[in-house]
Amino acid sequence: MLQPLSVAGDSRFAYPPGIKSLLRFQLNGSFNGLKGFASQATDDEWTARPFDGANLIGFTVWHAARSLDWVVNCVLRDLPELVEGDEWKDVRHPEAFFGAGATREAADNVARTVPRQRVIEYLSAMGPDALAWLDSTPQEWFDQPVDLKSARARERGYADDPVWPEIEDLHGIPRWQFLARPGISHLRVHYGEMTSQLESLRA
Repeated sequence: MLQPLSVAGDSRFAYPPGIKSLLRFQLNGSFNGLKGFASQATDDEWTARPFDGANLIGFTVWHAARSLDWVVNCVLRDLPELVEGDEWKDVRHPEAFFGAGATREAADNVARTVPRQRVIEYLSAMGPDALAWLDSTPQEWFDQPVDLKSARARERGYADDPVWPEIEDLHGIPRWQFLARPGISHLRVHYGEMTSQLESLRA
C-alpha cells in the first residue's frame, strides 16, 4: 500500500507553501499553449514529419492533450477520461493509449485521422473542468502519493507494457509533483520541441 513519505518525516513529500496558485497558472498555460500551437499550425504541417525518426507534429500535440486527460482525470481524480465520452470517440485511439508506448504506425495514424481542430476542441472542453477541480481540491490532498496502478489504470492497459516502462518512475511520487511533471514540465519540453520543428519546416 502506498503511504506518504511525509508520515516518516521526509520533507520531499511536503507540499510547498503557495505552490497551488503556481500549479494552476502553469496548468492553465499547458492548455492554452497547446491550443495556441494547434491553431497556428497548418493542416499540412500537422501531418508533417520534421526529420527522419521524428513523430508527425499532430501526434505530439495529441499526445500532450491526452496526457493532460490521463494526468488529471484518470490518475488524480480517478474518473473516466474525457476522451472516453461518445463525443470524443474520433479523438480516442486506444491503440495509441495516451501517447506513451504508442507504435510509430499508431502515432502516424493519430496525426492523419485526428484533425487539429478536434484537438483544440478537446483541450477547450477539458481545461475549465480541470482548473475547477484544482481550485476545489484541498492542499493537503496533494501531499499523498500518486497511484498509477489503480483498477482504472489497469483496465486501460496503462499499468502494463508498453506503457508502464514509460511511466513507472512516476509511481508513488506526491500528487503535486505528478501534476507538475507529466502535466506541466513534460508538456513544456514537447512545446519547445514542436515549436522548433515547426520553425524548421517553415525555414
